Amino acid sequence: MGKGNVLQTLIGLSAPAMLSMFFQNLYALADTIFVSWLGTTELAALSLCIPLLFIGMALSKGVAVGTTALMSHARGSGREDRTTQVAGALLPILAVVTAPLCLLAVPEINMVFFDRFGADAAVLAEVKKFMFWLALSFPVMAFAMTCEGVFLSYGDSKLPMKAMIAGNLLNLCLDPLLIFGCNMGIAGASLSSLLGWLCSGSIMWITLKRRNLDHPIFSLTPQKMKVWKDMLFMGGPVSLAMLVMPLSNAGLNFILTPFGPAFVGSWMLSANLEKMIVLPLYGLSCSLIPFAGFNLGAGNGQRIREGIKLAIKSCYMLLIPIGILFYLFAPQIIGLFKPGTEVMTLSSWAFRAALVGYWLIPVELIVIGLAQGIKRPQYTMFINATRLLLLRLPLAFIFARLWGGKAIYISHTASLLISGLISLFVLKRLLHLSDKGCQTSQQKTGRDTITTSTFSKQ
Repeated sequence: MGKGNVLQTLIGLSAPAMLSMFFQNLYALADTIFVSWLGTTELAALSLCIPLLFIGMALSKGVAVGTTALMSHARGSGREDRTTQVAGALLPILAVVTAPLCLLAVPEINMVFFDRFGADAAVLAEVKKFMFWLALSFPVMAFAMTCEGVFLSYGDSKLPMKAMIAGNLLNLCLDPLLIFGCNMGIAGASLSSLLGWLCSGSIMWITLKRRNLDHPIFSLTPQKMKVWKDMLFMGGPVSLAMLVMPLSNAGLNFILTPFGPAFVGSWMLSANLEKMIVLPLYGLSCSLIPFAGFNLGAGNGQRIREGIKLAIKSCYMLLIPIGILFYLFAPQIIGLFKPGTEVMTLSSWAFRAALVGYWLIPVELIVIGLAQGIKRPQYTMFINATRLLLLRLPLAFIFARLWGGKAIYISHTASLLISGLISLFVLKRLLHLSDKGCQTSQQKTGRDTITTSTFSKQ
């Protein structure tokens, strides 16, 4: 990550990461496809559960990103002992973070959340079925994502990709078997996802152990517990930034629900399709975390700047043709989900409206990756909170009052464009901070070299 062609390095990291993230999100997409075959009621129930899924993913991703950033920076500065400390502190952190989420498997607890949406009894009955296995999957999901973070700190994104593919193949096989063959209905979708995540996490953990690499273990020594503070500093803002998403989606569902289940289900279909476009861009964004972290530790600011320029150009080379293709054939793509006529019309409208706002999303995603890599995760939280809470929800409420249910989808378009403009200014700030951080690393390395040389002479 510190030498050689920058573009080749980024592609080597991002290409497998793109596929890995595609398969991570394929869990939700596969569930959406099979659940949509069950009916509109089940699809609406799945849509209501998505915010809680994002909460689990947000907490898991915070630990994973903190792992990647801390271990990459330590390797760039030559502190291998530090990487071992981080790995040893991971499992206790995961236990503390995810244990409360398992309580959502109890209907009396999760209904405290869902009863406030005003959904009918039939939808809530399906929600209870889906939430049981989803709640139990959160620790398994967090474990798999954290193992992926360890691999990325080594500059290896290929093994996580293979593990995610294996888990998704299992999920795709089990989805129809459990949902239809075993008559589990919507509960079969969440159980198959749990087993898929378990498969992926097991493959990565066993491989790390066999290669004698740093791997998550359960250790509560005082020295390793000190890592928790750094992990909280790095992963906390990332988790909060991602937690903004389920909060915003829950708020949007609350605004959409009075217009009927079709409006709620259409939004979920559109959002899942958006992920298929954004995933390659997210892959490039994620590749910047270990890349920028390593080069920050090594004091190589020019290499970071070159990586940012190439990443943004690559994002646009991917976004433009894919965006045009999806816009032109939106009804045909959505038709694969076999929705009803009303859901088909609404989701096509929502999807095309979202694509109009995507022209500055590459800048926003690159800012997020750079911020996490150079240990400035608070900027990730700022960008997400601005777009999803300060912009999208107020606009959705106003548009709904003025122009009705379909206009709610346009609030997403407007918030994307405005946050993209804000990201341009944030990028300039982050590059300045990156340069200062690299100068500090160079000075520290110089002092260490002098100290080592003096000690050798003595």
